[in-house]
Amino acid sequence: MLAIFAVIVMVLVAPGRAHADDDQMARDLFTQGNTFFDLGQFDKAIDAWQKGYQLKNDAGFLYNIAQAYRVMENAEKAIFFYKRYLANYPPKAHNRAEVEQKIEALQKQLQQQDQAKQIPPPGPFGPGNPPVGTNPPPADKTSPPPATWTGRTGTQPPSGTTTTATGDVGATAGIAPGETYVPPRRIDLGAAIGFDTWASGVQGSADPSFALTLAGGYTFGAITSTVRFRLGLLFGYTFLQETSSKDSFTSFLIDPTVEFRLAERFRLDADLGIGVLSIGGLNANSALFANSMVTVKGTQALAEIRIGVGVQYQLTPMVSIFLWPAIANSPKKEFFHAEISRVELLAGVIFRP
Repeated sequence: MLAIFAVIVMVLVAPGRAHADDDQMARDLFTQGNTFFDLGQFDKAIDAWQKGYQLKNDAGFLYNIAQAYRVMENAEKAIFFYKRYLANYPPKAHNRAEVEQKIEALQKQLQQQDQAKQIPPPGPFGPGNPPVGTNPPPADKTSPPPATWTGRTGTQPPSGTTTTATGDVGATAGIAPGETYVPPRRIDLGAAIGFDTWASGVQGSADPSFALTLAGGYTFGAITSTVRFRLGLLFGYTFLQETSSKDSFTSFLIDPTVEFRLAERFRLDADLGIGVLSIGGLNANSALFANSMVTVKGTQALAEIRIGVGVQYQLTPMVSIFLWPAIANSPKKEFFHAEISRVELLAGVIFRP
């Protein structure tokens, strides 16, 4: 069992295996952005390219976003993204001079707009009409965004095309000014408390008992995917309080999970935990035994299967809260009263470092 957990831990700390999924999703978002741009849906194009940049820090996304803002006549944001593009593109970029000219023209537009704001409006007692020539020139709406994905630093485009990718250039931001770049967060740590009720396994009845669960995992797939897969580990604890004994239940489970993206902040998780249930504190008076003649004491280990369905709400990119009902089942041992089934209801917090 220790070997299995060691393998799982190695998997959790090896995020490199998910890079291929991120690259493919980045390419898909790049293509979606180009389609929205061609349709004149510039806001949607910008949103697609920003999501793609979060998956792959490729300066081509920044250039496309700058182009869209320029067409939308938002000179301030266009300048910001053109500068971010130049900062993250190789110094010998073939279109550096062209981008610098665009930045210069946009800066002149902003200066002319500021001067126009300072001129008093004409009126019956005003000094007259404002000087001619203060209106900024219209933006060039004919320049298309880049249309080729290369995916590698230093790759030269074929004649007549525009390059769009620079590889892993280590950019720090691919979003609008004033916002914060949030990288994909795949590793999660969670803690939950609640209660367990006993569906079977106990002679007579038992009151609900306190339950604690600690969990951690690694999620595969792009952050914009509707369905993602998570591989995790789960530690659970509860107890059965009796008149003359207190049986403790400790679970150690491998917990694969399928995550469904319901909305921007809501997730639905379905998990199947498989592992070991350790029952401690047993004595002849335990309500788990078939009769009082059983002499088994100490700790017993049983297989356990746990099925859960949870709903989580993302408060911030790093923190989510969740509600997590589940049912856990262990087979009957020969000296036990019946198979052990517990129904859990947990609520807790997930932290993504």
